[in-house]
Amino acid sequence: MSASVGTVPVQESTQRRVVTNKQRVTWVTLALVVLLVAGAAWALSIGSQHISLTRLPGAIFKADQPDELILQSIRLPRVVLALCVGAALAVAGALMQAVAANPLAAPEIMGVNAGAVFVVVLAITIVPKLSGAPTILLALGGAGVAGVSVMLLAGSGRGRVSPVRLALAGVTASSLLISLTQVLIIFNENSTDSVLFWLVGGVNYAGWTDIRNLLPWLVVGLIGAFAMARPLNLLALGDDMARGLGQNVERTRIIGSALVIVLSGAAVSVAGPVAFIGLIVPHILRRLIGSSYAVLLPLSAVTGAVLVLYADIVSRYVKPPYEVPAGVVTALLGAPIFVYLARRQKVTAS
Repeated sequence: MSASVGTVPVQESTQRRVVTNKQRVTWVTLALVVLLVAGAAWALSIGSQHISLTRLPGAIFKADQPDELILQSIRLPRVVLALCVGAALAVAGALMQAVAANPLAAPEIMGVNAGAVFVVVLAITIVPKLSGAPTILLALGGAGVAGVSVMLLAGSGRGRVSPVRLALAGVTASSLLISLTQVLIIFNENSTDSVLFWLVGGVNYAGWTDIRNLLPWLVVGLIGAFAMARPLNLLALGDDMARGLGQNVERTRIIGSALVIVLSGAAVSVAGPVAFIGLIVPHILRRLIGSSYAVLLPLSAVTGAVLVLYADIVSRYVKPPYEVPAGVVTALLGAPIFVYLARRQKVTAS
């Protein structure tokens, strides 16, 4: 009798936590949708030619006036590309943190973005035969090589890598690749104008061609990531527990890493290395909605899209009428957050 009575408060407490978490997810989702719609309208209306909010719906579907042509050919693809790039990088960051069991893992920290940029710049400046290949394939190849190299450098073969050691290996590889990229530009001044964009990252020169190139890889990457929600939840319990529940840990990590390369490489190929999106978005959401990947991954996509969109908007106000790449804004936001997260991690000798 006492045992049955004692279980009632526990059950009620569990139910309250479930209801509270669902309410948080609902409110966060609604807030993100509002921010996305408001940000998209804001981004479409501002520029050298102001377009009133009341004219936006009609201007999106017809192009009879000059300002409507500007919206359809310049502003709308810029907004769409910002949303796509943000979604890709944020989900890639959440995936990388899951497969590496490392809260500091992210495409830019692990050197994946820098590797993609280096190969693209190398093709443009030194190996013209490669420049004929699709940029997205070059970026994917560079991202893959860089990611594998960082894991090897961190000593992943000796067991689970500590967060600090993996972060140090990633920062080292990123610094080296960025330095090599700058050397390529210095010694090939004739190609400087065409590759400087890759060093910072942004959607300033977005076009519908970029979106068409990115979209197939984005769809494949997001569908694959969302399908991995359950395996990633099991992986978060620890390797031994996951194996005990029938999970193939090695296969999960390989598939997750491949999806990270697809998402981050594709995003970098069209927008350059927009920094810190993959690092800060999952951390923000875990504090708000918990760590279930069934919810975390979709909301990471939306949050990343919103963050890049607003970073691009802010970049237009830094030094008007000139614009800076959105990567500058995300770097200014993400760098102190990375330092804070790194200081919270315990340094171990393993």
